[in-house]
Amino acid sequence: MLTQEKTQTFAYATYIRTTPEKLWEALTSGDFSEKYWMGYRIELEQKAGGRLRILPPKDGSGGKCGFHDGKVLACDPGRKLVYEFVINDSPEVAEKRNGPSRVTYELKPMGEMVRLHLIHENLLPEDTDKDSNSSRGINNGWPQILSSLKSLLETGKAIDIKASGQ
Repeated sequence: MLTQEKTQTFAYATYIRTTPEKLWEALTSGDFSEKYWMGYRIELEQKAGGRLRILPPKDGSGGKCGFHDGKVLACDPGRKLVYEFVINDSPEVAEKRNGPSRVTYELKPMGEMVRLHLIHENLLPEDTDKDSNSSRGINNGWPQILSSLKSLLETGKAIDIKASGQ
């Protein structure tokens, strides 16, 4: 008999000197995501029920993160995006998971900046990594990705996360 593990939620907020429109484009454009997300390309249909794909870097540096396929659950351009984040689990971990995890981006204009609030739900302990000097784990990966996004939008240059050592 399978038992359901208590799931965890990861939340993170950052403030980016940009417009909601530019931030939305960065979050939903494959060409843009490749610049700040370590080469990963996001492809999504901007509508509830639309398809979402996150493709690994073309150079094969995606490691075990690999390819993600899911669907858009909610889409309000410039304000909110919710999608399934399907993790390629080992069979042991997949048995514990109660369906795909869910990522929510909430954008709130605040003068000359936008507050980006990320919520990643339905996570297991295996989705995090205690080594804060690593890129592994939701708890380490998202802050690096969103810091790179912030840098790219504010300065025109993303952070080279790969060079920081994974």
